[in-house]
Order: sequence, then structure tokens, then C-alpha cells
Amino acid sequence: MTEKINSFDFYVPMDIPLVLEGGAMRGVFEAGVLDVFIEKGLRFRKVVGTSAGAMQGMCYMSGQKGRNIRINTTYCNDPRYMGIKHLLREKNYFNFKFMFGELANELDPMDMETYRASDTELYAVVTDGQTGKARYISNKSRSEEDFVKAVEASASIPVLSPPVEIDGIPYVDGGLAMPLVPFYDELPFPVKKSVYILTRPISYRKRQMPYFLRKMAEAVWGRKYPAIVDSMCTIPERYNARLEKILQMEKEGDVFIFRPENPVKVSRAERNPAKLRVLHGEGYRIGMMRFDELMRWLHG
Repeated sequence: MTEKINSFDFYVPMDIPLVLEGGAMRGVFEAGVLDVFIEKGLRFRKVVGTSAGAMQGMCYMSGQKGRNIRINTTYCNDPRYMGIKHLLREKNYFNFKFMFGELANELDPMDMETYRASDTELYAVVTDGQTGKARYISNKSRSEEDFVKAVEASASIPVLSPPVEIDGIPYVDGGLAMPLVPFYDELPFPVKKSVYILTRPISYRKRQMPYFLRKMAEAVWGRKYPAIVDSMCTIPERYNARLEKILQMEKEGDVFIFRPENPVKVSRAERNPAKLRVLHGEGYRIGMMRFDELMRWLHG
């Protein structure tokens, strides 16, 4: 059963955002850290999420500790949740209609009353399919229906998911335009310093995209969405360069980072509930272990 916590003891200043990396099912690590924030009553009033990070942000705003890991372990093998059959039938590996519909409304309800009452502004990072550039779509500037579409777009991985249209513009996974996480000068609001939750350990670096995947992307998307293909093919180099920069920012005390300590054995479309529980547990443990350190940093 979800542990519901409504009160928040500490509100983080507006100019210190919480920024959540993507990673599909690896997002359960973020869920573990966020469960600590909910339990401790820590509320960020600016949250920026890419792909799975945007979905984690919505769960955080609803204040339902434990709901995310329960959903992922319960439904990871359910064909209604994700899978090849749904990809072949609907051209989408992940069934967002089920996630945001029957699952969120009936099977394991999201507390929409608390979510709607939250003063947190959540930004979903999406990639503009026409330009390949990142855009930030806020829950405060869109209808609830449009914002859910933005979150879906932010998690729509090319080849595995079709673009999501909002106001006639096709959008896809925000991680294409913004690998890893956005920096200060890339956010749509003033920032003093940032808290990041990443889904890979410090040693992780992306390898060059395999030749056959490049060719597949060009064949499927190249003619209609050349900007998306260009972004896909340069992700490894941009991700690794951004990681070096954020590590330097961490050394200088400008950012506070939560990340897995061990190599992550959870895949994007993980179907092993035990692996998901281990990664979520690591997030919760690290969140607890570093919480007092975070509070000192926030007050510094």
C-alpha cells in the first residue's frame, strides 16, 4: 500500500531546482531517492525532468511514497505496460495510454488532488522533432491534458515510440537534444545551484552508436525527421562531454549529485522485478545516507 505523506517541512528556494535524468526503467533509482524526500518532507518548487525523470517528477508531486517501485515491479511483465506486441500493434514499446489511463486512474491511482494542489512547477524536457532542439514544457503553462502529452513525448524514444504532437509540432525524447541533464544557462528560469539525480554511476561513459543503429535510424526517421537522426547519432559524444562538465561543477560545489554507486544492471526495458527492487533500494539507501549532507549544502 502507498504511504501517503501530505506535509512538507522544508521548501527549497525557487532558484535551486531538482533536475532528474532519464533512463526509462533505471528511473527506479530516482524513485528511491525521491521516496526519501517525500518521507523527510523535502519539497523542491522547481523540478526539471527528462524522459523517465519527468514521470518521476509527477509521482514526487503526488507525495505517494512507494507507488513508483510498486507499479514497475507489478507491471513490468504485463503486456499492457510495455512490450514487443504493443510495439508491433501500436508502434510504441511503452503503453502510455495504459500508464496514464487505466493504471493511474483505477489500478493504482495517482493522487491527482495532491498533484494538482502542489505549488511545484514541473518542466518536461522534450526534443523538437523539426529542429532537434530542446524545449521545456511546464505544468503551469499548459492544460493537464497537454502536459501529460509533453511527459509522454519526453519519454518517447525514437524507433521504439512515434513522435507526440502538441500544437502541431512533433516532439520526442528530451534526452536526444539534452543528453544527461541541462545546465544552469540552459534552464528557462534563474538558477543559483542545482540538485541532480542521475541514473548511472560516476564511471559510466556512452559508447559510439553502432553503425547498424545509425543506418536503422536513418532508414526509419531520416527522410521525415533528419534533425532527430542527427541528434541521435551524436548523443554519446555530447553525453560524455556534459558529464565531464558536471563532475567539475560538483567539485566546485555548484551542484549536488545523487547517483548509483555500483554498475547499473537494469536495462531500459527491464522485466526482472528483483533487479528493479535492488536499484530502487540503492536509491533509497543513498538518499538516506546523504540527506543531512544535502540539507547542509542547501543551507550553505
